[in-house]
Amino acid sequence: MASSVLILSAIALLLASAPIFLALLAGTVVGFEFFGPAMPPVVLAQRLVEGVNVFSILAVPLFVYAADIISRGEIGERLVRLMESLVGHITGGLAIATVLTCAMFGAISGIGAAAVVSIGPIVYPSLLRHGYSRSFSVGLILTASTLSMLIPPSVAMILYSVQVSVSVSQVFLAGLGTGLIFVIGLSAYCVIYAVRHKLGRQERMPFRQQLRALQRGLIPMGLPILIFGGIYGGIFTPTEAAAAACVYAAIVETLVFRRLKLRELFRLSQGSSITIATLLILIAAGSTMTWFMTLERVPAMLAAMMSEVPGVVVLAAINVLVLIIGMFIDPNSAVIVISPLIAPAAMAVGVDSVHLGAIIVFNLAIGMITPPFGLNIFIGMSTFKISYAEIMRAVLPFIGVAIVSLLAITYFPQLIMWLPELAR
Repeated sequence: MASSVLILSAIALLLASAPIFLALLAGTVVGFEFFGPAMPPVVLAQRLVEGVNVFSILAVPLFVYAADIISRGEIGERLVRLMESLVGHITGGLAIATVLTCAMFGAISGIGAAAVVSIGPIVYPSLLRHGYSRSFSVGLILTASTLSMLIPPSVAMILYSVQVSVSVSQVFLAGLGTGLIFVIGLSAYCVIYAVRHKLGRQERMPFRQQLRALQRGLIPMGLPILIFGGIYGGIFTPTEAAAAACVYAAIVETLVFRRLKLRELFRLSQGSSITIATLLILIAAGSTMTWFMTLERVPAMLAAMMSEVPGVVVLAAINVLVLIIGMFIDPNSAVIVISPLIAPAAMAVGVDSVHLGAIIVFNLAIGMITPPFGLNIFIGMSTFKISYAEIMRAVLPFIGVAIVSLLAITYFPQLIMWLPELAR
């Protein structure tokens, strides 16, 4: 009864356009006060505090701030030139360079929407000049930008790890494998598109220009090396790696590239603090709701129901459910709300919690480019000055590529789980 009241109250508030955190928290309070166990109200306040009193969560605001610094600086531009020098001369090379740049940008930012505004304006005019249609170019940029949600240090992966109490490092490795599968799928589509439309190859860059691009790209490449090497070399925890990323990005952009001034870092921190505060409120409200629903045995009941259903069907149901949720709710909010509820049911049929994290986050990444309310769709409208209807047509082929990649990692988990298994 209490859990039904919580869910109905939350849905009613969401339909009334209330903020997500308020819908979650208000539904929890109503269910707890009127239908829950006999506990003092102060317990809810304690649960709110406990929800964010987790060391791993500290990585979230740090990576958000690092992403904001990177998106305003020169790192993105240098990565674009480096990738163009490496693959620009092959069939579909410029499009593949866009995919690889977004992947590398994801490895240093962790925020899905950041690549749209950082990489998009750099590669978009170049794609058009080399014969790629406006529809293809926009669809490619918006889709490739979602790689930041998959490739570590993904904020969504961190949130999933906290909600399900699983190793952040393990989930990062599963996300890395998932990102690589998606990169291969997108790159293959870029080649097919270039062949079908008879797009000529770019001339190979002269060796001196390639060497120059490599030299200019070494410092930006140092950031993912610092993060990955620090975490998997046993030097940093993910939280400490996030702090190191902030320091590295700030030093590089202000003192080495001189794209930003020190006072601009303060202005950036003001903007970042709004995003960070929003996420922390969501985490607190979501963890309180999860605690109450666990108290009401909702995850246990779902797990018992699913234990009699074949694992293939459960995975299909999870994909459909999470993909639909991702169409309407921003990814970070969705991870916080649904992960603790889905995880027990999935694990009851033998799904590994690390594998599940990759599935959930990939679905939500697809949701960012899926109508009606995909976040990247609206960012793309303002960035590229393109209509909603045209963006919908642009992203449809790429959604198809994404779903094929999703099915591959869902039903062939060995494609991505060999990396976490190596680290165990």
